Amino acid sequence: MSKRFLLLLIALLGAGCDDSISGPSGTSSTSTTASTTPYSEFFEAAIGPGESMFYSFTESVAGSVGVTVASVVQPGRTAALSTPIRIGLGTPVGEGCTVTDSADLTPALTAQLTVALAAGVHCVSVGDAGQLTGTVIASVRFSHQ
Repeated sequence: MSKRFLLLLIALLGAGCDDSISGPSGTSSTSTTASTTPYSEFFEAAIGPGESMFYSFTESVAGSVGVTVASVVQPGRTAALSTPIRIGLGTPVGEGCTVTDSADLTPALTAQLTVALAAGVHCVSVGDAGQLTGTVIASVRFSHQ
């Protein structure tokens, strides 16, 4: 490449770069609202008779949280179980979850427990609904803001 061509190319590229922002005169727009795109999270819980566990999450803005029991299986087996498990939503306290809303659910394809929550730290609880005879692995999906 010749030096003249290179200098011309640099000058043209430099002219295309401008720090100013053009747009309709007299208007300005900025957005300070939080994103309302829901997040989907998945987790698995191994629970036995009389047991429960929980998963904490942060709700960035007030909104609905939908929980779905995706599957319940026995460890080492592939066949799905229809045994209900207890799903709850609440607030973590110490090493537990204080549940405020719950339902006994079997696996499904859509949200089975939907609750409006304020922004903050919350938890999804998964536990025995009183019908487990052995350990199961529950796969849970939940969507939140």
